[in-house]
Amino acid sequence: MRRTFAVSLILIAMFAAGSVDLGACGDKFLRVGRSARFRRYAAVYPARILIYTPADATPAGMKEFETLLKRAGHKPVIVPSGSSIPRALAAAQYDLVIADYGDANNLRSDVRSAASKPELLPILYKPTKAVEVEAEKQYACLLKPHAMTKYDALAEIDRLMQLKRKSASTS
Repeated sequence: MRRTFAVSLILIAMFAAGSVDLGACGDKFLRVGRSARFRRYAAVYPARILIYTPADATPAGMKEFETLLKRAGHKPVIVPSGSSIPRALAAAQYDLVIADYGDANNLRSDVRSAASKPELLPILYKPTKAVEVEAEKQYACLLKPHAMTKYDALAEIDRLMQLKRKSASTS
């Protein structure tokens, strides 16, 4: 009787350990209902994001970025380079504007004057060390495709959204 009970407990424990991903303890990419094995990321702060397409971006790359953001729970809208940012910002409310670092400096005043007060998140594509240092002084968060994984980029978006919420709650 005891032997049967002990074997039953061992089998139940093995089944429970096999059905739970024990290696994911503390993993920031694990959310309820998602497995760390699939490396899916669920945004902590889902955001409405306006993406100002960099001049050298490929359509396939932009589609992949848009899909990544959607899977994480964000609502991205892509605006082609050369389009009117003030018009796009007036058409809808955004939490975040993502643009190439060179474009971000030109868009800064338009973004600040928008009614929804979105944050600006620049992308640094293979910058020189001097440009990277300058960008880090100007912006709290940056996307660095040369030094980040796509999950790091999603975490950086969450970090910026967290900073935005903290500043809004203290004002």
